Amino acid sequence: MNLFLQTCDLQPTPRRPVWIMRQAGRYLPEYQAVRQRHSFKEMVTNPELCVELSLQPIRRYGLDAAIVFSDILVVLEALGVSYKIVEGHGPVLERAVGSATELERLSSAAVPDRLDYVYAALGLLRRELSPEVALLGFAGAPWTLACYLVAGGSSSNGFAAIKSLLETDPALLHTMLERLTAAALEHLQAQLAAGADAVQIFDSWAGNLTEQQFREFSLPYLHRMAAELQGQRAIFYLKGAAQWLTADEAAPFRILSVDGQQPLARYRQVLGDQVVLQGNLAPDILTTDAVTIQRATRAVLESHGPGAGHIFNLGHGITPDVPPRHVQVMLDSVRDYDLVPVT
Repeated sequence: MNLFLQTCDLQPTPRRPVWIMRQAGRYLPEYQAVRQRHSFKEMVTNPELCVELSLQPIRRYGLDAAIVFSDILVVLEALGVSYKIVEGHGPVLERAVGSATELERLSSAAVPDRLDYVYAALGLLRRELSPEVALLGFAGAPWTLACYLVAGGSSSNGFAAIKSLLETDPALLHTMLERLTAAALEHLQAQLAAGADAVQIFDSWAGNLTEQQFREFSLPYLHRMAAELQGQRAIFYLKGAAQWLTADEAAPFRILSVDGQQPLARYRQVLGDQVVLQGNLAPDILTTDAVTIQRATRAVLESHGPGAGHIFNLGHGITPDVPPRHVQVMLDSVRDYDLVPVT
């Protein structure tokens, strides 16, 4: 079993595994070279291009896990709402869905039937990667997918449309969330069947909810996903909301990815040793200098402390302005720190 999967299973390892959230991105010149020749949708839907983009960070950095190059919005496209990426703006859906009639028009076909290109890429990647490197798939969490679906894409006003729907028609929103939960689960299970060793669920907009709203409109659906994926390695990322979890609420999540709002020591104190923590260096640290990066990386490692159960990662996705050499400084700092064997 490779280092990443050992840690996922709470087994002691000689060092912490490392992978980088949003591995393939504009910070890598080799990614930019591919992007100049292909649209984002071409890169997502072409398995050979997906493989190339997924392997680029592995070749450069020797990371412990690779994540398939894809997008959380492919699930919405499989439901019948296509999207495009507009430079400088973000995702734009062909239409918004905010009424019962519009929700009913979504496709009832099985999601995996329309996302075969993702599973083909995973199969190719598993053959390309060495057994020591874990392969990850992913999907958006129901609340985060609903944010894009109701807004019709990215939002400049904090996804006000779904917050309005939450207040005026919570029953409709719950119906939408149930449908998105089922679709995301189908996609995750198909990725595991295609060769993924683990999957990550991104609730990137959980922090747009109040704590009370999070417990009503996000957490129950995440718990349902955790129950359905029981026995599989599933990583749950709750941006802006993980700090609200009690030990009982976090218990269904075997692996919890956290942002940088709280030190890892605080999560470990609340959650104990039964949950693997992933995180949580602030990405903007990587835009500073080598000494600052080394100190900040060490602070994250020391905050978690010794023992099993930590996958080093950023607290959010890596940004385009990060120099690739700064990522190497971070990785070297993690690996140098963990040269002492775990006892």
